[in-house]
Parts: sequence; structure tokens; C-alpha cells
Amino acid sequence: MQDVVATWRSAPFRARATAWVDEVLAARGERRTGPLTEVKVRFWAAVHAVPLRDGTAYLKAGNPGQAFEGELLLALGRLAPEHVVVPWAVLPSEGWWLLPDGGPPVERSEAGWLRLVGDAADLQRRCEGSRDRLGMLPALEAAGATDWLAGTVEGLTARPGTDARHLDPAVAAGARSALPRFRRAMERLDASGVPGTLQPNDVHPGNACAPQDPDRPCRAFDLGDAFWSHPWAVLHRALRGAAAVPLEAPLPDTTLTRRLVDAYAERWPEVARRDRLALVEAADRLGAAQRAASWVRLLDPVDPARLDLPTPPRVADFVAQALA
Repeated sequence: MQDVVATWRSAPFRARATAWVDEVLAARGERRTGPLTEVKVRFWAAVHAVPLRDGTAYLKAGNPGQAFEGELLLALGRLAPEHVVVPWAVLPSEGWWLLPDGGPPVERSEAGWLRLVGDAADLQRRCEGSRDRLGMLPALEAAGATDWLAGTVEGLTARPGTDARHLDPAVAAGARSALPRFRRAMERLDASGVPGTLQPNDVHPGNACAPQDPDRPCRAFDLGDAFWSHPWAVLHRALRGAAAVPLEAPLPDTTLTRRLVDAYAERWPEVARRDRLALVEAADRLGAAQRAASWVRLLDPVDPARLDLPTPPRVADFVAQALA
């Protein structure tokens, strides 16, 4: 297990990262005007600012469980370049990528959320049929989600009680009894006629840059939580973010969230209006399972005693939400 937080704050990391950044910049006819500066270091990723003669670039290092993110952004840059901030370079062996400054984030307003959700749907539609071009992207589709969840319940239950991922045996028993209901929801998604595609899994204004041209889409730059899956699961995060409720909260129903569902669903004319609510509710369960899966792949390679967080992530919360 790794202490990635300590690694990303160490002098050897900074020296190696600086050398790679300088190599990338030199190939572009650019150079640094100062040292790399820490923007954020969490156990899931580290971001350092790189000062340039005209602006700033950003070095991102990904947790080993989500180090595919740089390659995913690069692949999406070839598939749908107007929808993402395309890295200048990616170093897969280290899980590093260097990004240009994409501009200010999307406005946290009703208009910003509506634009963001619609643009996310457009990106998803662009990625349909491109599984072979997005092979680095982990999959958690509706067809396999029940088995994944059942195995995860058993794995979490077997963990020591001191582990943040531990699932109490009584809670696990209730989770097992809810699996048939979850399976029926996944069958509903499979029967929806909506094809699998990119599921960004963390769509919110802080993870995308606003376009300078109003006729162009928002550009995503943080896709470490993504999956190849049923696209509607993206609403799990977006609806709660727009309603300003915790991710573990029940699915919100407000005027804004209903408008968001309509704006999103308009991109999927194969889904009849009368079927939207049932599909959203089923996809929300899948989205909760994918939040759990994101935490699992982030926590597996790291030292749980060295996360540098006030409260450890609760994988069990999202498992319970998926099975509620």
C-alpha cells in the first residue's frame, strides 16, 4: 500500500515531475517562469500549477486506481476535442498529465447547471460506439452491476471493523435482501434501448470550463471517476449537486432538478417521456454503485491510515444508497 499524499509532497517527486514538465514544455517551445506550486494534494490526485510566460499550465498526478484519466482525456481529445481540456502530454507510466489552462469554471447557477448537463449528454452521444477507442476506461454496466455489488457487500463485510470500508453484518444482511430489487432496476436500464457510453460520474461546475463562445460546449477536465456504462447514471451526481444536497441524500425532486432531467432527456429521444422518471430512478441506483466503485478503486492501492482526511470515505454509504 502506498502513501501517495507523502509521495506527491516529497522533494524527489517534485524534482522528477519538474524535469518531465520542462521536457514537455521545451518540445512546445515553452518554458517555466517559476517552480511548480501545489494547488491541491488529496489521496485521489495531486495538482501543481506551472507558471509560464503567458499563463499557467497544470500538472496532475492520479491515484493508481484512476491513473487512466490522462489517457482518457487524450483519447477524448481525438474523439470530441470541443468537449474536453486536452492534455499537452501524458506519461502513463507515472499517471501524470500536463493540462493547459482551460479558463474559468462553469457558473454555479441554474443556467450553468442546465448547460453543463446538456453538454455532458452531447459528449456521451459522441462517445457511443467508441468502446474500442476508450479501452482505458473501466466498465461497470447495468448488466454486471448486481454481481459487482453482491461481491462488494461480501468483501466489505469481511473487512475489520476499524476499516472505513467495513460493512456491519446486520447492514450487510439487509443489503443482500435488497439485491433482487437492484437487479430489477438494472434490467430496466438494459431494456431501455439506450446504448452504453462514457459516464463521467462527477459532473458539476467545478469540473468543467465555461466556453468563451456561447455556441461552444463546456469542456470537462476531471474525469477520474468515469466509467463505461449506461449514460443516465451521470444524473446521480448532477441532480444532487444542483439541489445542493449531499451525495448520500435521497434523489432530490425540485423545480430545477426536474428541468435538468428534461434538458438531459431531450438528448435521448428513444426514451419516451412517460418512461423518464423510472429510468432516472433506476440509473440513480447504478450511479450510487459507481460512486462506491470509484472509492474502492481509489482506496485499494493506498494506505488507509495515511489518507490525510478529517473523515474517511464511506464506501458503505453508497452501497446502501444503491440498495435502498
